[in-house]
Amino acid sequence: MKPRELCESAWEEIADNFLDFKATKKGQNLKKVSKSKDITFEISFQSNRYNYSSSVRFSVHFLIQSKLMKKANINNGLIYGGELETIIDRGRIFRWFEIGGASYQSSVNEIIELLQKYILPICDDFENTETNIEKILNKKAKSSIIKPRKIYNKKRLIKFLFYYIYFFAGKEKAEQYFNKFISEDKLKSKYRGLYHSLEKLPKESIDVNISEFLGADIVKFAYLNGIKMD
Repeated sequence: MKPRELCESAWEEIADNFLDFKATKKGQNLKKVSKSKDITFEISFQSNRYNYSSSVRFSVHFLIQSKLMKKANINNGLIYGGELETIIDRGRIFRWFEIGGASYQSSVNEIIELLQKYILPICDDFENTETNIEKILNKKAKSSIIKPRKIYNKKRLIKFLFYYIYFFAGKEKAEQYFNKFISEDKLKSKYRGLYHSLEKLPKESIDVNISEFLGADIVKFAYLNGIKMD
């Protein structure tokens, strides 16, 4: 069996275990729409460009998007997501699952188990926006859902959730989450320095699309939208 065919076989077998998701591209993409019809949950698989007959690998990704957030031009509609291992934090930064030879069934079974254990509960949480936001606010910002190990992924997921809270729960809740995130971060003095430096600038000169360091765009967005820093 050719590498692509082997991948498709694995994807279709995985898809058969998630019938609430609509499978497209021979199982490569699995999508589910929330009860509100606004939020989309997507599981996708990326084959390794270096696959060959003796080694066939693919990675697993998960993404949550909102049509309303995208329409409002907030974070391009992105709510949460990333590569599977960076989300569930089991000590790896990124993982290619090997399905060549004898590895096929064990990898497929493991992926099914991981998605059922970690990703489906996240989907369930995001079905109820109000309850989910309260749940996030009642935890530490860095462990709002699951803590990814790599610092970039931590900040990216924190940023996604900040925009999600701002859009769906308003400025007061976003301010609560924003200050929780700042107070828990090692770079809190840097964030505070940036925020206060923005007070001296004309608002039209502040570009949220330019991020001088990780998290700078959140600080700029917060300042421009009247979210106060403690």
